[in-house]
Amino acid sequence: MKVSLDLRPRAVVAAQKKQLNVARLFLVLFLVTFFLIGTATLVRAGFLFRSLKSSVRDIRNELQTQETSELRLNNELKRLAEEEALYVSALKILRDELPGLEFLQSLENSLPLGVWIQNISVLPGRATLQGRAYKEDDVVEFGKGLLDEPVVAAVDFPVTSRVAKDGQSLVDFSLACSLRDFEASNPVPATPVTIEGGE
Repeated sequence: MKVSLDLRPRAVVAAQKKQLNVARLFLVLFLVTFFLIGTATLVRAGFLFRSLKSSVRDIRNELQTQETSELRLNNELKRLAEEEALYVSALKILRDELPGLEFLQSLENSLPLGVWIQNISVLPGRATLQGRAYKEDDVVEFGKGLLDEPVVAAVDFPVTSRVAKDGQSLVDFSLACSLRDFEASNPVPATPVTIEGGE
């Protein structure tokens, strides 16, 4: 058995024990610092994780709201497209029929008692009439009446011929008119509208 004896004076031994061990102190400080930094990092990571989880939940809710809004907007756009198609169809019908209807209204307003129409042909920008009258003066009066109507731009000189029917002398006539703004309101040339009528 070995026994160590310190033969130094008691004061020297006490002074040596009071000396600070720097290496041990640095090691303890390093361990404490590492523990504190690790704990702070874990706590911060926990808060950050909770914050990110909450953000993800909010983003998912916002995405669901946006998807619902997009579905509603798509349905509204579909409804508006159908409504627009209905308006376009109605406008096309109106543009196709309105000039002819205006001309027929003008024809009714300017037709004298001694004149009757047998055939009407309406083309874009032009209308042709065929009919009969008792006198040439009635045909001329009819042409002047048409010229006063707003929808009629010009009236060509009528072509007339005398015919005898049931022992009575009548005037056959053919008359062409130019219509105002007919081509602008009806850009697509349509088939001629023909109305056949009796005497």
